[in-house]
Amino acid sequence: MLRSAAAHLVSPDTLEPLVLDAAGAAGEEIVDGTLRAGANSYPIAEGIPRFVPEDVAADQTVRSFAQKWDKHRYYRDHTRAFYTEWFLERYALKDGGLAGFLGGARHVLDAGTGSGRDATNFAQAAPKSQVWGVDTAWEALRTTQRELSLPNLALVNADVNRMPFPDGFFDVVSCDQVIHHTPDPPRTFKNLAKKLRAGGQICCYVYRKKSVVREFVDDYVRERIKDMPIDEALALCEGFTKLGRSFAKLKATVDIEEDIPILGISRGTYDVQRFMHWNVMKCFWNDEFDYFTNNVVNFDWYHPVYCFRYEPDEFRAWFKDGWEILAWDEREAGISCRARKIGSK
Repeated sequence: MLRSAAAHLVSPDTLEPLVLDAAGAAGEEIVDGTLRAGANSYPIAEGIPRFVPEDVAADQTVRSFAQKWDKHRYYRDHTRAFYTEWFLERYALKDGGLAGFLGGARHVLDAGTGSGRDATNFAQAAPKSQVWGVDTAWEALRTTQRELSLPNLALVNADVNRMPFPDGFFDVVSCDQVIHHTPDPPRTFKNLAKKLRAGGQICCYVYRKKSVVREFVDDYVRERIKDMPIDEALALCEGFTKLGRSFAKLKATVDIEEDIPILGISRGTYDVQRFMHWNVMKCFWNDEFDYFTNNVVNFDWYHPVYCFRYEPDEFRAWFKDGWEILAWDEREAGISCRARKIGSK
């Protein structure tokens, strides 16, 4: 991390300025050291400041994703084209692209950056912006730090509910496909909103509630898989992945003639794999991804304990006070919202 970036960090608990003791540095780049505020100190290791308490680092969902990122180190580049296009579509950003969206932003946050795909996109699209990638999973950040060298991208190991930034610090906050994996998503949303300046924009995505059968199967499997070591859990998920691949190979469709509201199933013509995926069980398959990546996508649905789902009205209520909704997108998988902060809360 550059000294200029570290100078913006504050104590996550008191918001006091931090004093830097750089034990190892290469010019402006801090490799190892300590940040201090009063009696509290926070280490910098491999250029990444670390603020995650031991109890948070030991949380089952945090460990699940940490193991995922440690296992799948090429996930960022392998999925980048697909998910970048999906991001632009959902947040209605295709016309101006990320460069247009981020133009003029001084500080941009990717909350829950994981392997750093979105943070990398932001940093490359807006070279004059300081982009911050925050995640609880040390393993993900360490891999990203070793593989990338972007002068305007700084990685921070922190809980998104307890970040070392002043209130009102960010011009743009992105929390995409992350907030539903926190212990209390509405609370997390409020904490993120505190860090966004008035007039700034937030991009946020939550999982959407599925059909009755799919919801039952999701909870049933999650309860039985959550305590498994990652290799066992990945092996179990191969059954779902292979089933999804088999359905996809059929290249067949099914006609649902009328809504079945008691099961939460809507009428329409569906690809068989998609119908099973949305209405019966998560058996994800995407021909653009390799087999291991498809299996990891199924794993990271079933394995984390925290995996909240919402109806559109439930999610929209988060933006009732102090927000102007700029883009709203509802799909089977989830709901996306881009909004401008117009209040001070």
